[in-house]
Amino acid sequence: MNTPYYSGIITNYVCTAACRHCMFGSSPSCPKDFITSDEAERTAALLREAGTTSVHIGGGEPFMNFTALLTLIEALNRHNIAVDYIETNAFWAKDDGIVKKRLKELSKRGVTSVMISADPFHIEYVPLNRVINLARHLNEEGFDYFIWQERFLRRLLKLEHNRTYNRKELEGILGKNYVADTAREYGVGMNGRALAIASEIYKKQSYKAFLNSPPCRDIMRPQHCHFDLYGNAIPAGCPGLSIDTQEYLYENIPEKKYPVIALLVKKGVGALYSYAAERGFVPDDGGYPTKCAFCYALRSYLIKNAPSDDLSPACFYENIDKTLSEEEDS
Repeated sequence: MNTPYYSGIITNYVCTAACRHCMFGSSPSCPKDFITSDEAERTAALLREAGTTSVHIGGGEPFMNFTALLTLIEALNRHNIAVDYIETNAFWAKDDGIVKKRLKELSKRGVTSVMISADPFHIEYVPLNRVINLARHLNEEGFDYFIWQERFLRRLLKLEHNRTYNRKELEGILGKNYVADTAREYGVGMNGRALAIASEIYKKQSYKAFLNSPPCRDIMRPQHCHFDLYGNAIPAGCPGLSIDTQEYLYENIPEKKYPVIALLVKKGVGALYSYAAERGFVPDDGGYPTKCAFCYALRSYLIKNAPSDDLSPACFYENIDKTLSEEEDS
């Protein structure tokens, strides 16, 4: 049985931002679905059975529905699973009264740490004063907190704190290559919405260059995987792939139910290409910047033409397709 560690729970995919590097392709256009009490209880019980003792909580943006966030924390408490930290972009840290009230509610439920995102990608959506205000309140209320990543915050402090910045403005301040430079320095996994950044960094190759890639066995590794509000496990680094949480934990992957994952784990992206080609997929003559970009193209085709349970959520593919289309048009 898999025992997840350094793993997280996704309370929702909808977000106030649509950051360039977002692994899960979250955005305001995602369905406004949030984890339910039943799903929170099911996930917590399964994780505890598997031996998990702590998780982090993220999204999307978990503070978009504070009631759902508290519901999840209470379920984790019932199953003796600690919260390592909660991720937030601090969009909600505008009203001091609301901030204080929410932090007290979290503290009552045993939460001690919060991670605040601050970087050149988030500054397009969240003014820096929200980040600073939340950090101040966390300090006053005795929370541990960390800013991810603090080195970016130091650079952004010279900007006006009460407004957001678009890419053109940031290129004038941080340099023409700030998107690629930030992604490299961040250590961004070039998947999700960051597939568009990969196209800026890497030279495109023919799909044939990726056909002999080894099997993607890391899909079943329990380190830093995530569990979402729909009851699915999301393999580390592979957003858009989903396995029912119970089946993932018990390492039960029926090939008929999960054909895409079964092919990737056992044979690799070359086998997935053959599967997609049999169903009408035609590779792009312009090539692909990375193996993951090629794999995404295959999966994006399959979810429309040969959908299976392992290709979800739909909003992920819709948002990434839109991002890649906009990148090609720009």
